[in-house]
Amino acid sequence: MKLSSFIMKVIMPSHTILDKHYTLFRTRGLQCDGCNHGKDYYSEGYRCMQSRLYFHIECAKSDLEIHNLYHPQHSLHLKVLAANEDVNGECKLCRGNLAKMYYYCSICDFAIDLICARKEVVTKIEGRKTHEHSLSLVSKMIMFTCHLCGLLDDRFPYACNLCDLSFHKDCAESTPDINYSCHPKHLLKRLTHVPSYTDGKCCLCGSKLHNLFYHCSICNFSVDVNCAKNPPAFTLTHLKAHEHSLILMPQRSFVCSACGMDDDPNPYVCPHCNFMVHRNCIDIPRVIKIYRHDHRIYYNHSLDAGDWKCGVCHKKINWTCGAYSCSQCPDLAIHLRCATRFGIWDGVELEGISENTLEVKPYEEIEEGVIKHFSHEEHTLKLKEESDANDECVWCKACTYPIFSSPSYSCMECDDFSLHKKCVYLPKKKIDSFSKISTTLITDLPAYRGYYCVACQNFFQGFRYKSDDETICMDVRCGSISEPFFHESHPHLLYANYSSGDRICNACGDKATMVLSCEECEFDLDLKCSSMPKIVKHENDKDHFLSLCYGEKKCDQCWCDICEETINPEQWFYSCDQCGITFHIRCTLGDFIWFKPEKYLILNNRATRPFCDCCNSRCKYPTIIIFEGSTLCSQQCVANKLREIWNYSTSP
Repeated sequence: MKLSSFIMKVIMPSHTILDKHYTLFRTRGLQCDGCNHGKDYYSEGYRCMQSRLYFHIECAKSDLEIHNLYHPQHSLHLKVLAANEDVNGECKLCRGNLAKMYYYCSICDFAIDLICARKEVVTKIEGRKTHEHSLSLVSKMIMFTCHLCGLLDDRFPYACNLCDLSFHKDCAESTPDINYSCHPKHLLKRLTHVPSYTDGKCCLCGSKLHNLFYHCSICNFSVDVNCAKNPPAFTLTHLKAHEHSLILMPQRSFVCSACGMDDDPNPYVCPHCNFMVHRNCIDIPRVIKIYRHDHRIYYNHSLDAGDWKCGVCHKKINWTCGAYSCSQCPDLAIHLRCATRFGIWDGVELEGISENTLEVKPYEEIEEGVIKHFSHEEHTLKLKEESDANDECVWCKACTYPIFSSPSYSCMECDDFSLHKKCVYLPKKKIDSFSKISTTLITDLPAYRGYYCVACQNFFQGFRYKSDDETICMDVRCGSISEPFFHESHPHLLYANYSSGDRICNACGDKATMVLSCEECEFDLDLKCSSMPKIVKHENDKDHFLSLCYGEKKCDQCWCDICEETINPEQWFYSCDQCGITFHIRCTLGDFIWFKPEKYLILNNRATRPFCDCCNSRCKYPTIIIFEGSTLCSQQCVANKLREIWNYSTSP
């Protein structure tokens, strides 16, 4: 079988320097392991199939060699660490910890992260703001004492060659005092030491004050360098939040009239109306669509009197302040901040945009119990409420799992086309709960074709959801997840959580970035466990079904009847209620559960189990795959084989 007929192009090699250490596929993500920075939106990038590390596209495509003015004597080379290599050292510019990718000098002890490498370098400071002569960058890490703030440092100073004086960049660009728009009553004086009577924070952004800031001693008002350079507007007009002009009044305790919160003491105020609002609540989107509700929601300046709870965070809503509500669901109300936070709202304002409520069904009902599904338009399908529980030969074309006794639809003319009843209802188009982009249900079934689900990291066959830009491919189990999600293992509703850091799945104990989380307790469920079949058949117990047990501690110590090793009774496992035998999840299912056994996927049921050509151990799982002429026992071995092929094909 050819590689091109097994793996979708979404995980073909990216032809970057990362290919040496990582097996990558295109996807979206948040925090990058190449630069240690995240974004407040899902950015394009690559994720490694094995390590699950994520890299922004711009980081993966970084130049192999650069010239930087902070280290002009030598070129800097891009270094990429493997997933199992520890990152040691810090960036010589920002002093932050280095990530998996950074630039270094092979001659000197010098390294900078990708973010600092992209920043523009100012080589000369003119203008006589702090010093009468021009100041030039000293592109060496030398110990110096800043002539303005007196701080001893070993960063790159800006020096006066005539006076033998050195300054920090911020200090060199500062002036003794400023007229500040947000504090017009008094001049702000430049200070280099924080007075003991202040709280040591910038009055506008709340950041900690460092060696240089501006201060009014009369009003006890301080701003850091960033806020001094980029002041917020003092007066605002033509606003969505209010019909009158608003004036900034810093350092006032207040409750925001828009969101009901009191966590920022810098309101914009309308004195005529006693209206006070946060800066971030001024441009309120009036009509939006959130991922957790089927209808549009509308902003209201107040709700009807009553005890309201937020539909997202489940906390109390101050009904006298603003909130979102739904015209079709009278009991729904949502805090402004909850409705517009990242991961809940897509950032699109819908005011003035007509709403298309026409939803195209994936099937047409011909008569009761008879339908025509868009994936099999040439014939009609008939409902079968109960199937033979022992019939393991009927496979659902959508999810490639046996029908067993579940309700299903079967073709009235073909013998080999059946769909679970729940798979018939899969929507043709859907907004993915994790990547927040539009996806389409693809139902073509090329022979001997497999795909890789970017959500649960499983290889699979059958129908799939693909993003409109073709960068994301998911199986129907992950692609059809909607919020809120209910799972039998947990009493509360679960919500999609695409975390920038690893979460621990309560079912299997594995780390994951894409999980379904409970907002009422510390419960996380990764996607491979969320779609685990509730009942399975196994050759070790051919007469009964095995049931999925959700960490039910039936005994002090359980043993797997397949591998004969212990089972953690607090994690999920399979068990036969009639025989009392127990099995590990992976021993029961293997790594290729979502494949239909065919000539390249064979059951591992022979008397002598074969050796895996990758890990050189006997294949112990129920199925093995024949891939590029090799016998492979797991997805990890397939990934290793892929990387071996790609490294060979890209080597000079």
